[in-house]
Amino acid sequence: MSRTWTGLIDLTPDGLPVIDAPRQVEGLVVAAGFSGHGFCLGPVSGALCADLALGRTPRHDLAPFELARFAQGRDGAAPRGLHG
Repeated sequence: MSRTWTGLIDLTPDGLPVIDAPRQVEGLVVAAGFSGHGFCLGPVSGALCADLALGRTPRHDLAPFELARFAQGRDGAAPRGLHG
């Protein structure tokens, strides 16, 4: 008997995850778009999300991972990341 399994891999346009607590929705913390690297990045991502959820300053600069980087006109440049 042969079996197969498939799943979806979340991917953002720039190949980088979103790790953010957007101000528009109080209490929301987003960690998504890890492009299959979630297992590897899980421990540090969890710590960063805990910082965001608890209102602490994250231990790393999260500016490159903000959800707002996909907003039109933010910097006028096309998104760049791991894949180009």
